[in-house]
Amino acid sequence: MADFDALNEPAPGLEEVDVVTKYKLAGEMSSRILEKVKAACKAGVKTIELCKLGDDLIEEETAGVYNKKDDDGNLIKKGIAFPTCVSVNNCVCHNSPLESDPEIVIQAGDLVKIDLAVHIDGFIAPVATTVVAGEEGVVTGRKADALMAAYTAAEVALRMIVPGAKTNSITEAIDKVAAAFNCKPIENMLSHQLTQNKINGEKAVIQNPSEQLKKEHKNHEIEVNEVYAIDVLMSTGEGKPKDSEQRTTVFKNSETPYKLKMKASRTFYTEMTKKFSCFPFTLRAFADEKGARLGVTECVKHDVVDEYKILTERDGEFVAQIKLTVLVLPNGNLRCTLHAFDPEKVKSECSLESDETNKELVELLQKQIGTKNKKKKKKAKAKKDASGGDAAAAE
Repeated sequence: MADFDALNEPAPGLEEVDVVTKYKLAGEMSSRILEKVKAACKAGVKTIELCKLGDDLIEEETAGVYNKKDDDGNLIKKGIAFPTCVSVNNCVCHNSPLESDPEIVIQAGDLVKIDLAVHIDGFIAPVATTVVAGEEGVVTGRKADALMAAYTAAEVALRMIVPGAKTNSITEAIDKVAAAFNCKPIENMLSHQLTQNKINGEKAVIQNPSEQLKKEHKNHEIEVNEVYAIDVLMSTGEGKPKDSEQRTTVFKNSETPYKLKMKASRTFYTEMTKKFSCFPFTLRAFADEKGARLGVTECVKHDVVDEYKILTERDGEFVAQIKLTVLVLPNGNLRCTLHAFDPEKVKSECSLESDETNKELVELLQKQIGTKNKKKKKKAKAKKDASGGDAAAAE
């Protein structure tokens, strides 16, 4: 439970060079792994195979860095901050199937969303992209509209998340982009602030809020040295998802105290706290999947875990996702993860430029956002602590 105790203490921020290095290292890993999973996303491949590939690559890459113990004899924790999810066509998010689930085989032309996150010492770098399986030419039609809406909105948000900006203004900009491509943002999706060991921080940009959330959601102000996961999901439908009939497989420890009655539940809880701490996980990662399915039931009933339910749009609609991590640094924003999306391979009949009222957003997109610090800083301590070439590459 030490990780949860640490959440009550002020988390180290981007003012510390070592923190920036860890974010960038995690971001480079996330980006590389996303590219590899994307390359494997072909017709005939099962979604579970892609999910396993992503998770295995995260474990493999993170195992090669920060392997020296600290002064207290402890190793830095690193690994999966969010399990790889592969959601197809009208499935919105959180599809990370188990071996016992019905097979989902990707077909040529499917719109496939790949979502994952790496952490180094609790500093999280989420990333997601959308690809059309088996498409070698230019993507057109409504798939193209959803893809360009998600990509454009994410790039706009990336440039608007600056010190002094209000989160509601970013919400409004996302709505404008969606309208330009005749799409709808998926209702109530959040782009969370990230802090050490916390994937859903206090501040968040909400997209397409319901009337209830409009009343409840705070209009936060962005501050320097904050980190955000910009998560944009665009639909060709109404943008009002429903719970899927597929069972939920991704959960997170809610830290809600409850005395579990069933032995299977207690076994599940012990393994969960030991292996996954405060990060989301998939039941597939448990040694005994059948036992985990049984044990999680009581935990869900008594809010011991949070569920990441699989959501779906209406049949026949398409949902596209782009997610990236941004560091709000004093000398400008830093794009921490690369979403592996190429807009040159997508041709939508719609555009942001077609409406004069979007002129400011069009101009905003001309602003370049770097992937490296503008101001060079020495990271001698970070190099000394990290092992392997990735830490140096993160500079």
